[in-house]
Amino acid sequence: MKKFGKILLILIVLALILAIAFVTVNFAMSKVNKKANPIVKIEFEGYGTVEIELYPNMAPNTVKNFIRLAQRGYYDGKTITDIEDGLIRGGLVTNTNEAGETYTEGAKLSNIKDLAEGETDKAYSIEGEFVQNGFNDNTLSHSRGVISMYRSSYGQYQQEFAMVQMMGYGEYADTLYNELYNSQSSGFFILTEDNTGFDGTFTAFGKVKKGMEVVDAISKSELQKTTNESGVEETTTKPITAPVINKVTVDTKGVDYGMPEYSEAFDFDEVFNMFMSSYMSSSGTTSSY
Repeated sequence: MKKFGKILLILIVLALILAIAFVTVNFAMSKVNKKANPIVKIEFEGYGTVEIELYPNMAPNTVKNFIRLAQRGYYDGKTITDIEDGLIRGGLVTNTNEAGETYTEGAKLSNIKDLAEGETDKAYSIEGEFVQNGFNDNTLSHSRGVISMYRSSYGQYQQEFAMVQMMGYGEYADTLYNELYNSQSSGFFILTEDNTGFDGTFTAFGKVKKGMEVVDAISKSELQKTTNESGVEETTTKPITAPVINKVTVDTKGVDYGMPEYSEAFDFDEVFNMFMSSYMSSSGTTSSY
């Protein structure tokens, strides 16, 4: 009986050892197999550094695109072009048209890859990875410190959409609207306040982990003023001295994220002008728009 008791005790001890070993090995393997999220550092001249953790599980192609642009130096030297209530926005190029008006545009193909011989360097865009665009895995809410992608929105083309309807091309309105969902490329914004109104319609893809005080300081930059048609002075979203991004670096934790999926950028103005020309031609009038 005593011998049986000793054997039972030995078996219990062996079972406990095996159980501990199993738990330990599984815990270690989970640590090895789990990919650490990439970390981005954005150095702002005269302000400091902002450290952001990106979430490939939420917006994989958007993260690929941002990493690719950063690795190829696209963001170095760019500025924060707009400061609004609750956010700062950057990552775009500011240009001036023939009429002397300034406008911003995103990255081009040469910013994410080496062009083939004879290939034209064009603006490109990537799909918006948010719920309203069919990407249900992105549940990251637009809370303070979250970084999200800038894209064209209905408000920018409200007048044009109304005219498309008026001209009898309303059947194309949904198609045009969907193109706005897929118009992101390099522009991004960082929230200084919660804004759940952006949830599901903009691609949130990371969050500030260190340096939120830097973002707050930038958000307090003095803004340019303008005078409207009534002679009233108004404050714009443009900083008087645009904060400069010195350098953007990425620690991918050893993961090669590769090339993002992209398409040629949709030119809303070009398509709208095509509608206008078609309408004017069919009605026998000329456009002054």
